[in-house]
Amino acid sequence: MLSSKLIEQLISAGLTKQQATSVTAEAVTNFLMNEDGKKLIQEAQWQVSEMQALVNELKSSYVELQKKIADVSQELLSIIKAQAEYGGVTDEKAKNVVALYAALLKMNEGTGAKPADIVNNAGYVVYAYLGGQAKQNIRYTNQEENDTRNVY
Repeated sequence: MLSSKLIEQLISAGLTKQQATSVTAEAVTNFLMNEDGKKLIQEAQWQVSEMQALVNELKSSYVELQKKIADVSQELLSIIKAQAEYGGVTDEKAKNVVALYAALLKMNEGTGAKPADIVNNAGYVVYAYLGGQAKQNIRYTNQEENDTRNVY
């Protein structure tokens, strides 16, 4: 494939555009070029292909990072809005509770649990952390007698 610069030079030398872009012009150019020049052109084409693959990979990473930044900024803006409206959290234990609750939500979300279960589980742990009594709900099932006892 001939470059646009070489095609322009062939046209300025008296060829028509159709002649300059023809397979014949490319064959003559390749015939007149020495082997080292052909190898350099092939190497340049390989480097361009590698750079195009790298650019595509970087574009994909950029889009992913852009989405993550948008998500984090939305969360931060929500926090800033809440602080402006209700004031900042100054109690250390309250800060720990908020951090614990957020961490529990993220951890449970990674398990693929139902959203309602995620919120209930995180709320239950935070309640216990704050000194609430953990409810004991244990079921014993005897399959032979089909006897079920609940302990509360």
